[in-house]
Amino acid sequence: MCVETDKQALLKLKEGFVHRMDLQSSWNGDDCCNWKGISCNNLTGHVTTLDLGFSNFTTVEDLNYLVDTMPTMKFFGGPTALGGKIDSSVCELQHLTFLDLSHNYLQGEIPECIGSLSHLTELTLAWNGLNSIPDALSNLSNLQYLDLGKNDFVPNDLDWLFHLSTLRYLDLSYNNLGAVIDWPSSISKIPFLSELYLSNCGLPKVNPKSIFHINSSTFLQTLSLSGNNFDSSILSWVLNVSNVLTVLDLSHNELDGSIIKSFNILCQLKELYLGSNNFSGQLSDYLPEICSAKHDLEVLNLDHNPFTFGSLPNFSLFSSLKRLSLQNTSIVGSLSFGHLPRLKSLDLSLNHLNGSLSILDVTKFASLHFLDLSHNNFSGTLSYTIAQLSNLWFLSLSSNMLNGDISEEHLLNLSGLKVFDVSQNSLAFNLNPDWVPPFQLVALYASSCILGPQFPKWLKHQRKLQVLQISNTSIMDLFPEWFGDISSSLLYINVSHNQLSGVLPKSLSMIKTGLVSTWDFSFNNLSGPLPPFPPKVYQLFLSNNMLSGFESSFCETSPMFATYLDLSSNSLRGPLPNCWQKFQSLEVLNLANNSLSGRVPKSFANLQNIVSMHLNNNNFSGEIPSLTLCKRSLRIIDLGDNILEGTLQTWLDFDNLIVLRLRGQISAMSEGRFYREGIQYGTSAPLIFHDSGIGFFIDEITLTWKGRKYTFGKNLALLKTIDISNNNLTGEIPKNITSLMGLGSLNLSKNNLTGFIPDNIGHMTSLESLDLSRNHLCGRIPTSFVNLSFLGIIDLTFNNLSGKIPDGTLLRTFDSSSFAGNIGLCGPPLTNECPRDVIPPYEHHGHGDEHRSFEFYISLGLGFWNEKKIPNSRSEVFGRQSNGETVICCNVLVDLKADISTISLVIVQPS
Repeated sequence: MCVETDKQALLKLKEGFVHRMDLQSSWNGDDCCNWKGISCNNLTGHVTTLDLGFSNFTTVEDLNYLVDTMPTMKFFGGPTALGGKIDSSVCELQHLTFLDLSHNYLQGEIPECIGSLSHLTELTLAWNGLNSIPDALSNLSNLQYLDLGKNDFVPNDLDWLFHLSTLRYLDLSYNNLGAVIDWPSSISKIPFLSELYLSNCGLPKVNPKSIFHINSSTFLQTLSLSGNNFDSSILSWVLNVSNVLTVLDLSHNELDGSIIKSFNILCQLKELYLGSNNFSGQLSDYLPEICSAKHDLEVLNLDHNPFTFGSLPNFSLFSSLKRLSLQNTSIVGSLSFGHLPRLKSLDLSLNHLNGSLSILDVTKFASLHFLDLSHNNFSGTLSYTIAQLSNLWFLSLSSNMLNGDISEEHLLNLSGLKVFDVSQNSLAFNLNPDWVPPFQLVALYASSCILGPQFPKWLKHQRKLQVLQISNTSIMDLFPEWFGDISSSLLYINVSHNQLSGVLPKSLSMIKTGLVSTWDFSFNNLSGPLPPFPPKVYQLFLSNNMLSGFESSFCETSPMFATYLDLSSNSLRGPLPNCWQKFQSLEVLNLANNSLSGRVPKSFANLQNIVSMHLNNNNFSGEIPSLTLCKRSLRIIDLGDNILEGTLQTWLDFDNLIVLRLRGQISAMSEGRFYREGIQYGTSAPLIFHDSGIGFFIDEITLTWKGRKYTFGKNLALLKTIDISNNNLTGEIPKNITSLMGLGSLNLSKNNLTGFIPDNIGHMTSLESLDLSRNHLCGRIPTSFVNLSFLGIIDLTFNNLSGKIPDGTLLRTFDSSSFAGNIGLCGPPLTNECPRDVIPPYEHHGHGDEHRSFEFYISLGLGFWNEKKIPNSRSEVFGRQSNGETVICCNVLVDLKADISTISLVIVQPS
């Protein structure tokens, strides 16, 4: 039974956390020693272990490949991960020897009192958002293991390390140590340190004069300095810091070939990581320089170096080699390999190897556990001898030119297979429907192979499956009822671009989703109402199906933790449920191209993290909802092609808006205020929302320009668009719209706008596309167009513009079709020259409504109209430019069936 004071301390600690759903259910009962993550001393009842590190993977060892291929994924963020701060009540657990709060959302400072936990031997706070290291850490005199990696620490020094005399393991990776100038000196004062990880810390370069004042350690065996942009001079310090190094990681730096001879000194090396540097020349030229360690070296990584093209070198001299990684090292030719009897891991991906794998001599790879030959040019069929690699747990042959069948004979002896990747080939799975595989896969990648036409029934036996990527695999079948029973922890599902039909089974809601939880069922023929989904699905893609609506239980069974929800291009109809306040994590919502009706739910106003919202091409009606709570996050809003009402001013003070599409929405354009900040300018990151190595979502929007539709994807964040075309906008274009200097495209076409094009439109210097066509704009084209140097698309057609197209502007480089339908325009690029009796308006830069000192004499001849009265006609004869000068502005709405003989406009300005 646990001590009562320890129990109360744990309860106070829990109250300081947020997102503590898992603790809410597991931290109950009288004996806290039985609570999740808690261990106690059997004799005293004191809590000795507090392990609340979030880990979603049940078998991390089996998912090494997923970790390696998802460099941007942070292993926190699940609903069961903890948020908030570390409460000082943790310091009341005075008998703690082990404390792990890693891979959570914890913010703020490490409590100063943590230095009082004198029995602590292991402290792990990695993968959080902590921002301050207390000096009191130096009081942990029994600490042997300290992992503070991947936080937000920005220390000025590491002096607190001096007193940790028993420390054996230190990881400060992925923190900002750029201000710690004397970091080598600080490290050298930890006497018994054996493992040191300082990757991606922005470490300052080592002062060469200080190198020889550092005592060489006889304990430091593992050193990682990857990702610090060191040049080759760092090796002088490395060679002096320890004489017993067995593991050295200098990857992701700026090293060149000049250092390679120095490795002859490091005779005891067992693992050497030199990937992503600047080694050049032939790969084979480097091997003799590290041959002094050839009998001991077990791991060699030379990935992603700019070697010149050459054949695969002979590594048979490295008799102890267990792991060899030569990814993206310009290797060409066939797969000819020396005998490496101990080799367990071989990565030759992203090269130019070719030839057939049907003649692969697997006897040279008998001990392989990991084989990656992806992204090469291998062709032909897959050899049956692959089945002899009975120790394989990972096999990737993706993105080659392999063809033929994969049969049971290929897979017969691969009982330990965990990750199987044959995607992007022309392979066909020819397996008996009743076949029971000898393996339990964790991940299957088979996109663009042939698994169909039936849904592969052998998958129902894969109880440990976490990743399933079988998109575009020619499956033409009903979605199986048993799918929800495959695995209790499917993290990633992609069955898109098939012809799956029927309804999604309700058993999907029983799957215990976790870390990634991306489910993609898009581009199929699925029908019926939207089924219940687990609340922890973060990304759900169901677009381009035939789903019909929302079940009445949607508000109770919705994926409330979703960040991306795409239900576009279905047959959804009826009103939307009004429970969107539950979706507090939602960033992208796409309901476009359905038949949804009724009012847009008021609960949308609670989507405070929404970045992109697409409700276009539905039948929504009523007022456009207020989204003022979303103004800081919202970047894209598309409400086009509905029956909504509202005003433009609603949107123009949104802080980070990139795209505003209200096509077919707005009834009035008011002068209002146009905040320059409303449309941001400058470069922005593309809106690629989730890139984990196994799936990503690129937001898209379709805009109409000159009758054509353009879809923008990866460059969306640079677009900065307002599209309010095809509305009933009346009145003049607000002059203040020209203050939106970051705007890239503006479409006000197909409205009833009148008046002039604003004189200062040239202030919109980022403008690349401008469409003002099919309005009733009049007057001359402003000369300030000369400032629009990026303008690539313009459409001023079918207005009542007049006068000469300005000289010295890009306008004269456009096709004449961009100005058609303006009978008063003249000059290049139009073929009609400006008549000599038409004198351009006198340039005057007065203010307000100041009158001219002369008068215009106007003769307007409309010929004869075949004795018909023009229906719906309107003439606005006189107008006034913004600078005060009087010009002619004739807006005439006519029935095109009327017989118009002549329309002439003559302006005479007396001398």
